[in-house]
Amino acid sequence: MSSGTIKAPTESLRSIAVLIPAREPDLVLRPLVETLAATGFGAIVLVNDGSSSASDGLFAELSALPSVHVVQHAVNLGKGRALKTGFNHFLTQLSEVTTVITADADGQHTAIDILRVAEASLDAESRVILGARTFAKDVPLRSKIGNTLTRHIFSFVTGTKLADTQTGLRAFPFTMLPSLMLLDGERYEYEMTVLAHVCRQRKPIEIPIETVYIDGNRSSHFDPIWDSMRIYFVLARFYFSAIVAAGIDFAGFSVAFAVTGNVALSVVVGRLSSLVNFALNKKYVFHNQAPVKGTLGRYYILVAIIAGLSYLLIWAAHRYAHWNVFAAKVVVDSFLSLISFSMQRTFVFRTAKER
Repeated sequence: MSSGTIKAPTESLRSIAVLIPAREPDLVLRPLVETLAATGFGAIVLVNDGSSSASDGLFAELSALPSVHVVQHAVNLGKGRALKTGFNHFLTQLSEVTTVITADADGQHTAIDILRVAEASLDAESRVILGARTFAKDVPLRSKIGNTLTRHIFSFVTGTKLADTQTGLRAFPFTMLPSLMLLDGERYEYEMTVLAHVCRQRKPIEIPIETVYIDGNRSSHFDPIWDSMRIYFVLARFYFSAIVAAGIDFAGFSVAFAVTGNVALSVVVGRLSSLVNFALNKKYVFHNQAPVKGTLGRYYILVAIIAGLSYLLIWAAHRYAHWNVFAAKVVVDSFLSLISFSMQRTFVFRTAKER
């Protein structure tokens, strides 16, 4: 258990609620919910995500506690859907709360850490709070590797560095719930989608919490292979528009070079793909709502710079290293795509407030 003691109920917690998705929960859920109920939270919503009849007794006991609500899925629909179901319950039945804290049912989040996040949310000025684990010691190898890899990929894709991208202990302002319900994802990948959505608006505040893994985290329903793939697919879609545009670019470059034999002209023709890339990135990748005029201007400054670098590097590789021009095109533009993505994220599509 985390060090420290639970404080007596305070009136400030009445406006804060806790949401816990649960599927085939262990008995550790009972003392957690009992402690939270006694602490004075305004509501505790448990979403029974299609658990078997063996869990009926536990959910019945917990539903009898004050301020505890149990919402049930007839079949297992996944953690993402369970979170959305919980958000919907707050919006339709418990609209008096101001903050909703999500927590896991497997014992990874202690009552003290949930309270710590709740107290931080009181002074957060509508910012999202994350309970961030340190992964210092006694962490299962699969969890340490998975979190480290995801943290670095997330930082590259979103431009936001976080200590823990897979934490389920998060505090959301009530006003954010409608937008969270509209995000894609039904299972574990939904939490990554939510985090990317939050970071596009404003960097969350991270609060250190205890790193708890019970019996090597065997009670977790997270599949380290398939569910990790789901999460990485969410991150990979940020590159989808670049792949589409790159295909158009390469086709245009190839046709122009076959006809003219001129590298510079072929690069310019290929860059017509930039219109497709701009449209996809603005709407689907960076969800940018700024006026097109200013954004397009910054975008084409970047396009001109990247095109110039592309020409110089392809020309040099072809002339001095005697590379095949098409092979040089693939290698050079693969490298430049990383620079382009980073600059689009930080210069082109990031709003003045974010910059």
